[in-house]
Order: sequence, then structure tokens, then C-alpha cells
Amino acid sequence: MHRHRSVDPLPGRPPRRGRARAFALPLALALLTQTAVTLGLAPAASATETDAGTAPAPSAAQQEESEALVTAEAQGRRIEVVGARTEHTTVWANPDGTMSVESSAGPVRYRENGRWADVDLTLVRNADGSVAPKGHPGDLRLAGRTGAAGGDLVTLGDGDQQISLGWKGALPKPRLDGTEATYDDVMPGTDLVVRATRTGFEQFLVVADREAAERAASMTLPVRAEGLKAAESADEGLVLTDADTGEEVGRTPTPFMWDSSTTHPDAPGSRTARVDLDVTKRNDGFDLSVEADKGFLADEDTQYPVTIDPAVYLTSNLDTEVHEGDTSDHSADYGLNVGREYQKTPARAFINFPREYSDVDITGQDVVNAELNLYSLWSDVCTPQSWEIWETGPATASTTWDTQPVWRTQARTSTQTFGHDDCGPEWLNEDVTTLVQQWSKTSRAIDTIGLRATDEDNTDAFKIFASSDSEFTPSLLVTFEPVTAPEKDHVEYWTDVLQATYREFGGAPGPLARAGAMVHGAVYDAANAARCAEDELLCLGDAYLVKPTASNGAVPDVNSAVDQAAHDVLTSVFPGYDFSDELAAARATVPAAVTAAQRAAGAEIGQKAAAAMIADRENDGSAAVEPYYGSEEPGYWRPTLFDATGAPVPGATPQWGGVKPFGILSGSQFRTAGPGGHTSMSSLLASPEYAAQVNDVKALGGHDSTERTKDQTEAAKFWANDLNGSYKPPGQLFEHTQILSEQQGVSMAGNAKLFALVSFAMADAAIVAWDMKYRTDIDLWRPETAIQKDGDGNDATEPDEDWTPLLVNLMGAKFSPYFPAYVSGHATFAGAWEKAVQEWFGTDDIGFTGTTDDQFAIGVTRHFDSISEAALENQRGRVWLGVHYDWDGVDGRKAGNQAASYIADHTIRPNTADTWVAYEQVHNLNGCAALGERLVAEHRWNEYRCTPTEDPEHTLYVR
Repeated sequence: MHRHRSVDPLPGRPPRRGRARAFALPLALALLTQTAVTLGLAPAASATETDAGTAPAPSAAQQEESEALVTAEAQGRRIEVVGARTEHTTVWANPDGTMSVESSAGPVRYRENGRWADVDLTLVRNADGSVAPKGHPGDLRLAGRTGAAGGDLVTLGDGDQQISLGWKGALPKPRLDGTEATYDDVMPGTDLVVRATRTGFEQFLVVADREAAERAASMTLPVRAEGLKAAESADEGLVLTDADTGEEVGRTPTPFMWDSSTTHPDAPGSRTARVDLDVTKRNDGFDLSVEADKGFLADEDTQYPVTIDPAVYLTSNLDTEVHEGDTSDHSADYGLNVGREYQKTPARAFINFPREYSDVDITGQDVVNAELNLYSLWSDVCTPQSWEIWETGPATASTTWDTQPVWRTQARTSTQTFGHDDCGPEWLNEDVTTLVQQWSKTSRAIDTIGLRATDEDNTDAFKIFASSDSEFTPSLLVTFEPVTAPEKDHVEYWTDVLQATYREFGGAPGPLARAGAMVHGAVYDAANAARCAEDELLCLGDAYLVKPTASNGAVPDVNSAVDQAAHDVLTSVFPGYDFSDELAAARATVPAAVTAAQRAAGAEIGQKAAAAMIADRENDGSAAVEPYYGSEEPGYWRPTLFDATGAPVPGATPQWGGVKPFGILSGSQFRTAGPGGHTSMSSLLASPEYAAQVNDVKALGGHDSTERTKDQTEAAKFWANDLNGSYKPPGQLFEHTQILSEQQGVSMAGNAKLFALVSFAMADAAIVAWDMKYRTDIDLWRPETAIQKDGDGNDATEPDEDWTPLLVNLMGAKFSPYFPAYVSGHATFAGAWEKAVQEWFGTDDIGFTGTTDDQFAIGVTRHFDSISEAALENQRGRVWLGVHYDWDGVDGRKAGNQAASYIADHTIRPNTADTWVAYEQVHNLNGCAALGERLVAEHRWNEYRCTPTEDPEHTLYVR
């Protein structure tokens, strides 16, 4: 039998408003529908469920995405959704529940024998002497040494669509250098260079002098084409189309040649000229005639060597540049020119990012962050020069300066400048979040980014960015909140189980707070140990009690560790309850990719963490003692509650002030001087402060008060949670912690630490409050006793034997909680919670909407503009409820603040290091900063910094 009785979900209880994150199979759904747990934790109906209550089964892709989200949060690192890969896109699940998709303008992988392979343009020799890139989507192949008859120089494409560029004459064994193969002296004074690009190849003839140039100025290259047709384009290039459909599948852009007056053709002062192409059809293909500008070659200003550049691309290219006064096709250029080149007209660049390339469409998504990644190949200077990022209409291969797409919205101005000899080429990234957020509101096929110089007359601002055909393809990294997401991680799930148990078990708040601290303390140690087992740098911080290891040597699954720790502690603290169904439901959501050994290792760590906590709390002073009935002396507490026979109900948990704390030194550590500073009952009762306090609660806290406002009445009941069947004050504050956690995007690992901090603070708050209730010289009577009885001797108070507090039990009888008034337990809990979450989030200024479990405030929510506003209302609400004096709340809240502050400073602290430690390689600066900020925000490390490497990767350092 699972429970003594079940508790149904409270009717009308509003759903928690967390962040709108998710993927296909919410964790809450998976966790809570596996078994109908009798604690009443069933989720609200999913929007995808039918009237019959049956939700459609997730697809394999959705299941992988959901599991990736759960795994990412559990392991605190991003997890790739491998099934979402395309040639151009990569998708990750992030630890905070967001998703990221990187869309590259050029292909980054391709299919090979049914599996994905990364594009790698590094040329290597094959066993037969031929040359090929390590990985190429177009199956690019280059010739090795050939005989005098020559043969195919370059072949691109597969059997259905293939183009081969031939060479007439012998080819020597090529020299390989990265992406280039050089065939020396293919003609006297002329080298032949072939460069592999992502979608094709470039061929260069490098002629050493004018004599060599005369021989190379005119040549015919035989071309074999299968499944393709070729035609000259209007811009003097070559267009390749599918022989059956006529669809364009590739092109040879307008060819150029350039001299050696500068380091490269786009450097200041470079001299360039067009190269003419002509196509003569043959049965098996065509002849490509190349005619260089002989006037340029003969010009005395031309500096040799000269490079002649025809290129072939078997793709629909995604980026281009345009030059004022130029009608050439630059859609296959290796670089994208931006700004005015010295002695030339200004240039602008366009990069298309087709959404069809991605299985993850940003349309309708809640975009959190978006970054444009560009590789700066060249800049004319190293001093910062302004350039701009715009949204434009789509560009095509035929786009020219005079036919530019419309420039719609300026998204960003940047001064990042790299590429000159003194500052070197480098990756850069720019925030384009606002732009991509706009894109996400519209469904369309292509999104286009335009690049241009802010001052197009300033030649210092000239830059060249790598194109999609280079090794350094531009990309967009977009992070977004998916449409649906896991509502809860495993820490939150077990918090819900704990709260449901509070409802069933009932009793005084001290033992409930102790149970919460035991559960969350063990959960923290288990989660911390699991992360430490992966790498010491991944530890959440100092262990609370233990940092156990697994005996099987496997890396422990953190979810399994959390599940086992929570289960074992709950079973120990509530021995009459069986939590096996809850454990089974939680285990069912551990991703399928987690091995049995990892699950077992996690469970072992959870068992050890729970065992350490259980052992630590043995003989901690929480065992029951002799009943406490107070005193009949004026001012001292006396029972306010009587059983069915009329016998007085003794004070609850009088021993609790002596319980061993979880974080502070003792229950008396933050003991106040007494109500109003009084240390004796006689001086207290005679004081005007006492009379003012009694009259305040008499006026505002009476059942039929006319001075208490409607809002104060609602607030008093909202914060009550005094009755069995509610989750009591610790449960309400755990609920509000979950609201803040989800609203602020705390990860599961962060929750393990946050809930440990809050639970320790509240457990010790109970000890502090009960120390002052029972273990000081003033065990102050409740307001109902003070007001009804004529015995305080103070002339400023008037007895009223008919006065009753607002608080009532389920039978409608008025009552006060059965323990002394000073200090307020509710307020001390509130103060501890307040300071704990302020310390965690680093601010008080967090607005949120809170909920309640009180039976007389069903469905009520209240909004607070700050954490302290909520704590203050909680404190003051006890006066409006008629069960406390104001100083009970003021002093209790202050003591709770002090206890939590001490715990935050001395318990489960962050990791530390004397010097900066390399934590992880992270893609681009914003991603690095986001991870660093999370590590600091979740108190895992105190500081971070990001250092760029040679590409978009950054090294995250912590200390």
C-alpha cells in the first residue's frame, strides 16, 4: 500500500509561471504520467492531448531533442541533437533549457555512405597518387602525376552530375599545402594551382614573366560533363544546369587576373583585369576557352608573377559581393569585400541564410540571443574602423551594384577590425539578436544579411570577410526558447514530492523544515559528487557532508544520484510512507543514452549521500521531549487549543531550539534582546510598547475587524498555511523558490545548490525561532490570550473576552498556533528565505507572482515587485491574521535574515582557485560569457573571463 491516504490536487490552483522553455516531451509530463502517484502530483492536461486524454507519441526526433534537453541540464553542458544535423546546421540543447542552432552559409558536413562526415578541405594523397580533400561534399578529386597526354585535372560531383576539367599535357606530382595543390612548370614559367573550396574548386595559372604570359594568355581546357549543361552567363561567367530539369546547380563566376603589386588581389593598390571565357560544345561536354587581357599582361606597370583565376562551383552559392560600376558575378569569390578599396569603387556584401537548410525553424520561437560569426581575412589598417550589419532582401548570383536588394534595417554597427599584417586574420562575432527576433515573427525561405562600410569613401575601412566557399564559412548562432519544454528538473520534481508529503504528514513546521534540509542537503551532495566525478572543475562547490564516489568506475548519472538521494532520505524521515512509485517515475525519465553502469553509479552516490545525511542527523536533538503546557502567570504562553475532551493541547516541539543546526553555530546565535528590548516579563507587560502592540493586533487581527482592509485580509490568509493539509510555511517558500528559479532560468545543477541553501536557511530559522519561543525568559502569550484575559496590569489595554483572531480551522473554530508568540516562526522563515534568495540571485529587485496552499485562499495569487516585499507582507500578515504582535515578525524576520546570511557565507561555498583555470572551450564570445555568467550566478565559481583562440572558439577561465 502506497499511502495512508491520498491528497487530491487542489482545485483552482494556478500553474506556476516558469520560462517558456521546452522541447517535444516535457520532463514534467514524462515524470508525472509514468505512474499515477498518489501524492497528487499529476500534471495539468497537455495542450497536445485529445479529449480522451491520450497524447500523441513523440517522434524519434522529438524524443532525441527532449532527451538532449534533460541530459544538458543534468550534465551542465550543451548536448548536440545529432538527429537534427543537416549539411549546413547543427543543433544543441543547452543546460538552461534553451536550444541553439548554428546555420552556416557553406556546408559544414555531407553524407558519405549513409553517415555524416565533416567538411575538411585539407588536401591529402590517395594510394593511387591522386589528391583529394579529407572531406568534401562534392567528392572533389585532383590529378596526381600524369603522362604527356594529360587527362582530368579536377573532377567534381558524383556519377549523376559530374564535371571534369582536363589539362592538355603532362602534370607533375603536385605540392600540397593545406587546401592548395601546386603543379610546377606545367608550361615554361607557369605553375598551375588548384584550391579546394567547400563547394568546388579554384584554378590559378601563376605566370612568372611576360614571356610566360604570352604562352598562357590563351588556352583551351577540355571539360567533360555528365548530367549537366553549360552556357555563358551575362556576366561573362559560366552557368551549369541540370540536363533534365534546367535548374541551375553550379557556375563559374566572372574570372579575373591580378598582378603582384600587392599581397593579394583585394589589397590597396592591386591591379586586376577580367578574363574572357568562351564555351564550345562537344558530345561529351565542352571546351572552355580562356582568354586573358593581353594589354594588361604587356603593360609595363604590371608586376609579375600574374595570377589568372577561373573557378568552378557545383552549388547554389549563398553569398556575393557587389562593386559600384561593376556587373561581374562575385558569388563564388573566396572573400567578401566590404568598403572602398584603394583607387577602386566601394563594395558591399550579402550573405543568404536559407531556413530550408535547417530542421529547426526559428519561426515563432522566442529568440534569446543571435550572433553573426565572420572570419576577417583582411583589413587595410588595424585601428578600429566602422562597418555595418543590415537586414536586406535576398541576393542572387546576378546581383550587382545597380540591382542590389533593398537595405531594410540596420542591425548593428561594429568597429572590429582584423586581417592586416599587424593584426592578423581572426574570427569575430557580432550580436544580431534584435534582427533575428524580427525574423522569427515571419515565416520565409531566406534571411539575408548585408555588410557595408559606414563611410564608403574611407579606404581605411576596407575589409575582406571569408565567404561560404572558404574554410571559414560565415554562420549564425541562434539561441531560443522552444515552444514547449520540461517544466521541472529532478530537483524540482522531488521538491514537489516533498511538498505533497508535507500536506499529508502535517505537524509543526520545524520537523518539516528539517526534512526539507535533509532531502536537499543529500541531493546537493549527490549532484555535486556526480559532477565532480566527471571533472573536478565541474564540481558545484564545496561538499556539505560528503563527496562519495562510485565503485564501478563509471561516470555517475547526476539524475540517478539526485533521485536515489531524495528517495532514501524521504523514506528515512517519513518511515510510514512508500516513495517507490515516485522513484520509478523519476528513473523513467533518465535519457536512454545513459548506460546502466552510469545509472548504477549515480544511484550508489545518491545512496551514500543520503546515508551520510541520515547518520549526521541521528541524535540531533529533534526527538520528542516532555509535553510543555506553559504557565498561568500573566504574559506567559498557555495553551490556546483543546482536544475533543477539553484537555489542553501542549506546545508544539518545545525541544526545537536545541536541535543541531545545519549551518549556523547554535539556535541562540542570533537570539534577540527580547520583545521591545525587554528581558523580564514584568517590565514588558508594564511598557507602553507592549500596550501599543496588543492594541495594534486587537484592531487589525480580529475576526470581525473593521480596520483591516480587504487586501490585508487576503494577504493574511494567503500567507497562513497553518493547517494540516497545506504544505505549511516551508512548503510555500519552497514553491516560491521554484517560481523564482524557473523565472530566472536556474539549471538543475544550480537548483541543487539553491534549494540546499534555502532549505538549510529555513531549517535553521525554525531552530532560531523556537529557541526564542521556549528557551528564553519570555515565553510570550498569544494575542488572543492577552486580549481576552484581564491580567497584564497595563492600564493602556482593555480586555475583550469575545475577541477572536481571523485565523480559523477547517471546522470554522477560531484558533492560534499552539506555541509561544515571540518570535514569529512564519516571519523567521520568511527572513531566512528572503536573505537566501537575495544572496543567490544577487539582488532584491525580482518581481514574481506567488501562490498559496492555504485552504481558505484557494486560487489566490499575489504579485510582488521584490523579494523583500514578499517577506515583509508575510511578516505583517501574522498581525492581520490575529496571531502575532508586530515585534514577533520584525525580530523574527531579522533573525532569519542573519541566519541565512551566515549560512550563505559559510556553507556549500563556490569552488576556488588561486589562479585562473581553463574551464572549457566555448563557441564564440557571447556563448563563453553566457556560460561564465551562469557559473558565477549559480555560485559554482567566483569569477570568469573569456580569452579568444584562433577561431570562433573561446577559452573560459574561472577562479
